[in-house]
Amino acid sequence: MASSSTIQLLWTIAQQYTIYTALIIFIIGFVGNLLNILVFTKLKIFRNNQCIFYLLIESIVDINAVIYNLIMRLLTVIYGSDLSQYSTPWCKLRTMMGQTYLLISLSTICCAAIDQFLSTSHLIHLRQKSTLHLARHLVIISVCFSIVHSIGFGVFYNAKPFVDCLVSYQVLVQYYSYFFYPILCGLLPIFISGSFGFLAYRNVRRIVRRQLPIVRRRLDHQLTKFVLVRVIFLIICLSPVCIFRIYTINTITQPSNPLRMAIERLFQAFIGSMFNLHFAGNCCIFLVSSSRYRRQVKYVLIKEYWNSWKRKFHFNHHQVEPIAPPTVSSNELE
Repeated sequence: MASSSTIQLLWTIAQQYTIYTALIIFIIGFVGNLLNILVFTKLKIFRNNQCIFYLLIESIVDINAVIYNLIMRLLTVIYGSDLSQYSTPWCKLRTMMGQTYLLISLSTICCAAIDQFLSTSHLIHLRQKSTLHLARHLVIISVCFSIVHSIGFGVFYNAKPFVDCLVSYQVLVQYYSYFFYPILCGLLPIFISGSFGFLAYRNVRRIVRRQLPIVRRRLDHQLTKFVLVRVIFLIICLSPVCIFRIYTINTITQPSNPLRMAIERLFQAFIGSMFNLHFAGNCCIFLVSSSRYRRQVKYVLIKEYWNSWKRKFHFNHHQVEPIAPPTVSSNELE
């Protein structure tokens, strides 16, 4: 029988780890997704591009998700425990919000991979299917499906004191165990995004044979790299979460086994941080994988924002400076 000091230590480690990782992931996710939004909307080369539109929507969803996750962690710290274990309305709301963000994020990644495959295809009729009009309609369908699904199934979740926020009906337990987590939020998006990401990579390797402007070729290379690293990051972050959620749904921890509860809570803290990284790491992996994107971020921050702020809040108001004509940076087009 484990001592009470060991159990208390495990709970303390889990709580402290959750607090600090939540703050770090929030900072990374908020700043990173904000940078993505600024760059994707500011640079002309990214405007009216279907793949960038999907990545922009994902960044908007992710920045809301990291804010939501931080609020959940702060409330847990303030009240000393997870409110969704004791409050059924809060349990339902947490489930609906979390599932909505996750489904929209996964669907946009899949759509971005499919669109990149279509836009880089050597077949004209496939390239013609990649349009911004279609992208907007697919995003609307994805958002509607995610909201309806999350609300429709979230209402069946109930708080279980000292356990977790879990679904009560056995039929839905089977649905979440054998379809939602392993398929809809696991194998299906991984297979779709991975397959089309690989096909897009193969198309890009042969794109040099087509008579395309160098700007378009470089953009296709960059966007394909974005999609591939995003898919790899998706697999790393999502696989452990799906496995753990299947375990928690099918296993009910008895209050009489406090050591097991403490170990599961510690493991849940590690898994939860990986899940939150799914919403926070986009900008980081883009910056690491693409030197061109690093130059584009630098251009937007310095040329577009920092210089304009300096002109706006210039200390020497009497100094007259010539107004240079607007130019297009080579970082944006190379």
